[in-house]
Amino acid sequence: NVGFGKINLPDQEMHTSAVWWRVDADSLAQAFPGRQQALDGLLGAAYAMHHVAALQTMADPGDLGRAVGDGGSGWFATVGVNGRGVMHNSAGEPLAPDAQQRFNPTLFLYDDYPGGVGLSQPLFDGRRRLLAAAAGLIAGCDCCHGCPACIGPILASEEQRGHSAKAAALKILEML
Repeated sequence: NVGFGKINLPDQEMHTSAVWWRVDADSLAQAFPGRQQALDGLLGAAYAMHHVAALQTMADPGDLGRAVGDGGSGWFATVGVNGRGVMHNSAGEPLAPDAQQRFNPTLFLYDDYPGGVGLSQPLFDGRRRLLAAAAGLIAGCDCCHGCPACIGPILASEEQRGHSAKAAALKILEML
């Protein structure tokens, strides 16, 4: 029986090691017309950084995890079924990005093994090279607004107003 309906699985907790980047809330407010565009950019940048990090550490992408959320565990973000970034509270319920009082996002790359296997330290040591390579991956892609090869499954619906997820991801990488 496949079943149907809403499924709410418990959080996956694991002690591991990570490297992270925090984006200043004031800088985001100046750089983006709304938090939704910033969220799409964060998720696109995280996708590119994750794949570049796997290449740089000569690891399988499954050996590294990525997450975008609030550093204080107030919320986390995923790509929703409509292809846009969706914020969730700790119970997994959707949150409106502009309704949050505090928007101080953090991008995490972590060893996807309990205790870590040592992938995070080289990423921290080469963080500038990682950011430059991720920006190069996105900028060098022939797509116009972002695709699964550069920023992942982010579908910006505001491309006609000049807000592409690809441009947002590049802007986020510059801010990091």
